[in-house]
Amino acid sequence: MVLTALVVIGLVLWEPGAWAASLAGAACGLLATMALLQLGLLLGALLWRVRVSLVVIGVGGEVRTWNAPHRRVVLRTVPVVMSVGLTSVRAPVRRRLWLTSLVAVLLTGLAVAACWVFPPAGAFGRGFAVAASAVLLHGLVPRRGAGMTSPGWFLFRLPFLTGRVVAEMEATPMVNEVSDALSAGDLDRAETIAGRLLDAHPTLLVAIGSQVAVLTMRTRYAEALHLVSKLVGRTDLEQRDMAFVMAEMASSTANAMEAGQLPVEVGMGAARRASGGAVQLGYPRYRCTATLAQLALLDQDTDLAIELAGQAKRTSESALGRADALATIARAQMAAGDNAAARQTLTEANELAGWMPRVAETSARLDIH
Repeated sequence: MVLTALVVIGLVLWEPGAWAASLAGAACGLLATMALLQLGLLLGALLWRVRVSLVVIGVGGEVRTWNAPHRRVVLRTVPVVMSVGLTSVRAPVRRRLWLTSLVAVLLTGLAVAACWVFPPAGAFGRGFAVAASAVLLHGLVPRRGAGMTSPGWFLFRLPFLTGRVVAEMEATPMVNEVSDALSAGDLDRAETIAGRLLDAHPTLLVAIGSQVAVLTMRTRYAEALHLVSKLVGRTDLEQRDMAFVMAEMASSTANAMEAGQLPVEVGMGAARRASGGAVQLGYPRYRCTATLAQLALLDQDTDLAIELAGQAKRTSESALGRADALATIARAQMAAGDNAAARQTLTEANELAGWMPRVAETSARLDIH
C-alpha cells in the first residue's frame, strides 16, 4: 500500500497536467507486470520440471474449470490477473524452485528495462514504466507468509536456509505422492506413503499434515484432531507454520463435531478460536470459509452455511476442496428442506470425487430421504 501511494503521488507531481494518463498507464503497467511475473513462473516451471498445481486466471466468479490429475486451472469472470501455485516433485527441490523464480524475475526485469529504454510516448508510457518497476521491486522483497511467497524470498532467502524448513521442502516429493493418491481415491496407497513419510520424518509438518489428510479421508477425525493438537505447544514453529496448524485444527474440529466424534458444545468454541487465530497469523480468510460453513451448519444457520460454502466452492484450489464445499452446500440445502437442490448440487460433487466420505455420506442420506 505504501509503494502504491508513492507511485500515485510521484506520477501526479511529475506532471500534474497529465495525471489521468499517467495513472491509466500505471494501472496497465501494474496488471501487465503482475501477469508477466506469473507467466515467468510458468516458463521456469516448464524449464526446471517443477509441477504447476494451480493456475487461476482472473477475479470474480468461475467461468470454467479444468481439473487434471495434478493440476487445476480456473478461469474467472474478469481475466485481469493470474496466480500460479508451484510444488516440486523432483530433487533437488531448492535448486529447482530457485531457478524457477530466477527465470520469472529475469524475464520480468528485461521487460521492465525495455519500458525505460523504449518507452511509449507521453504520460501513459511513463506511468506504465514506473508502475512496472514498482511491481518488480515489490516482488523482489523477500516475504513468506501463509498466503503467499514472493519471488524475492526464493531468490535471496531460500539458498541460505537450514534445518527444518529445508527438510520440509525436500520432503515435498513424497508429500505430493500422498496428495496424488488421495486425489485418485487410492486411500491404501496414500496411507502407505504417509506412514513411510512420518516414520522417516516424525517432526516435519508436511509429514504430519499428510497423515492428517489420510486420517480425514478415513473419517478418523478425532485421531486427526489429536495429531494436530500436539503441534500447538511446539516452540520451533514460525508464525506461518502456526497459521497452518490453527487452520487445520479448526477444520479437524469441525469434521469431528459433524461426525459425532466430538460434542458440539465442547468443540464449537475451540474451532472458532482456531479459525480466528489462523487468520490473525496471516492465513488467508477465504481459505477458512469451508470450515466456517461447516460451523454455521452445525449452528443450524443454513443460509450462512450455503453462502460460506459457496464462497469456498468458488475459491477452491483443488477438485477435492470443491467437492467438499459442494457436500456442505448439499447438507445445508437438505437441512433447509430443499432436497431437489441438494441432488443437483451433489451431481457435480460426485463427478469430482464421489468416493469422498462427506460426499458419499451426503448422497446416502439423500437417497434415504
